[in-house]
Amino acid sequence: MTNFDSTAGSPGQVRFFNPGPVWVRPQVMQALTGPMLSHRSQAFMDLYGRILEKLPKVFRTARTAHTLATSATGVWESALVSCVEGPVLALSNGAFSGKWGEMASRLGLETDTVKFEWGESVKPDAVKKKLAEKKYAAVTVVHSETSTGVISDLAAIAKVVHENSDALLFADAVTSVAGTRVETDEWGLDVVLTGSQKAFALPPGLALFAVSERAMAAAKKKKFRGLYLDLVDIEAFAAKKQTPTTPCLPLLYALDVQLDHILAEGIENRWARHGAMRKAVEDWAERNGFRVLAEAGAHSPTVTSLIPPEGVNAEELNKTLKGMKWTTGSGYGKLKSTNVRIGHMGDVDVASVEAYLKAHEEAMASMRSKAGSAA
Repeated sequence: MTNFDSTAGSPGQVRFFNPGPVWVRPQVMQALTGPMLSHRSQAFMDLYGRILEKLPKVFRTARTAHTLATSATGVWESALVSCVEGPVLALSNGAFSGKWGEMASRLGLETDTVKFEWGESVKPDAVKKKLAEKKYAAVTVVHSETSTGVISDLAAIAKVVHENSDALLFADAVTSVAGTRVETDEWGLDVVLTGSQKAFALPPGLALFAVSERAMAAAKKKKFRGLYLDLVDIEAFAAKKQTPTTPCLPLLYALDVQLDHILAEGIENRWARHGAMRKAVEDWAERNGFRVLAEAGAHSPTVTSLIPPEGVNAEELNKTLKGMKWTTGSGYGKLKSTNVRIGHMGDVDVASVEAYLKAHEEAMASMRSKAGSAA
């Protein structure tokens, strides 16, 4: 890993550790103020053409990678309504993977779910067993489950899906693309997606995704695909360096700048930096009596959910940190009151993560002091 200065001259100074939206570099925020353009103008096509040239390099695909003016959830729905008519197999090991399965059901698709405990990764053998029971049109999976800080072996899951079925594989890589290895083409991911506000380190409001030839062929055969989320339209307009509907122009200016930044760091260097941040959190947690929720070998490089030691209240810890001017993340859903989540992704540097972890020690000391005074 190179000594890449991700904080533009201020290593160790980031104080924003939400699991998303994440901290955004000042240069990216400045890029949002670009001039208004018609999205059918040559100037826009020049801008979007640059993005379409660079974006596939992050997704590791030889095909076009796209943008959509929605959250990443919009691409969940786009993949389902554009490509799928038959049964869906949803792999659920946390809040967001569960919601994707719920979405398939709400769309009227026959949906089966393989459930794993929160904190567990998706097990390829369980997927293989389920695929043997029934023919599925698509399988949905979350690579890095933001609610729990668990990363599953997406390459192994993809191998099982492709060797044991003809199902399309839809992968939510919201907290993994641009933060850890995601190989769209090599692993055979049919739709892989993220949101701008995670490891891409942009403001929220933009979905980024890639679609395989196989998924696009399925979409072209489907009679009813809706309009706004139609993958066939999105790809056809991308060929003209345009979007089918009005894009979020400020975020595209920011994306253009940020792609240059990501590629200058080097995608593999970026993965390594995220790995170093994960290790810093793991080592600190072990020294200070915190337990990582994710099972061994499945710790996400971008977000960690921690269970504090006995006697330390997670909600009070977060409240104390906020009082110390740190932006923190609470546990998610049923873990909200018992866990703390640390978002260590995007352009944050290891020194800033270490400073944030030190602040946890100071916060706990303050909490003990107050408790002693009250007694």
